[in-house]
Amino acid sequence: MATARRRNGEEMRRRLSGRHCEAGDLHASEDNVGDAIASYRRAAELDNRNARAYVGMGDSYALADRDDRARQAYQQALSRDPNNAEAHFCMADLLARAGQVREAIYEMELAVDCDPDRAYYVYRLAELYVRIGDTTMAEEALHCAIALDPDEGLYRYKLGELHVRAREWALAARAYFQATQCAPLDDFYHIRLASALLRLDRRPAAVKVMRRTCRIAPDNRAYRYLLGELLVLMGNLSGGSEQLRRAGKLDAYDRDYVRRVKTRSGQLREDEKMTLISAIDTPTLA
Repeated sequence: MATARRRNGEEMRRRLSGRHCEAGDLHASEDNVGDAIASYRRAAELDNRNARAYVGMGDSYALADRDDRARQAYQQALSRDPNNAEAHFCMADLLARAGQVREAIYEMELAVDCDPDRAYYVYRLAELYVRIGDTTMAEEALHCAIALDPDEGLYRYKLGELHVRAREWALAARAYFQATQCAPLDDFYHIRLASALLRLDRRPAAVKVMRRTCRIAPDNRAYRYLLGELLVLMGNLSGGSEQLRRAGKLDAYDRDYVRRVKTRSGQLREDEKMTLISAIDTPTLA
């Protein structure tokens, strides 16, 4: 009888602990960090083995910029459940933000081992490999993430960025194109595809992609400026002038965006000044 009562009491505490975790999740979603921490702490007090409570507590402390307390909470979660993938992931993220990248890689690899089907964990592991310069492992991880979630354009875009670092423009263009297929309305993937096509000297294809980019984001003056400039360089002065007129005067944000795109596509050096083509006095080609 006493054993049955004890079991019933333990089951009740586990249920209450779970409810406090749910309350903590709600408080966290409302950015009510203080109440979230209190709820997770109460959940842990009711059920000392509830790793979820410690993970939630760690996340809340991290949001409150209390990284020391967050690390302690994640460590407590892992001491209760060493195979808790989320706890390993959160610890890796915390370490990476603190600049302890190799330690973060170790934790992220454990997260992937504990939950090998989670594409996002593999993608974050790839990012960490990039930070230590291991592009071979980063590429392998990105291919794994893509295999796990082939419909996510972000992973294909990041693969394209990795190929750009190696100046593998054809592979970059292919990855960017696949990203646009996954996310047809993401204008940034399209503009990166256009940049790769320009590096391959495929200007007509780049123009086609940039026209689509302008249709996706018709109010983005920077995109229209880039399209207009490209048309001018290709000899289409009337079409280029029309796009430049529609772009109008670029503000500081637009100019900075154009400069970053042109620098990353190899049209500018980091120390080179960008000269804006006038929308009124369109230069003629020699």
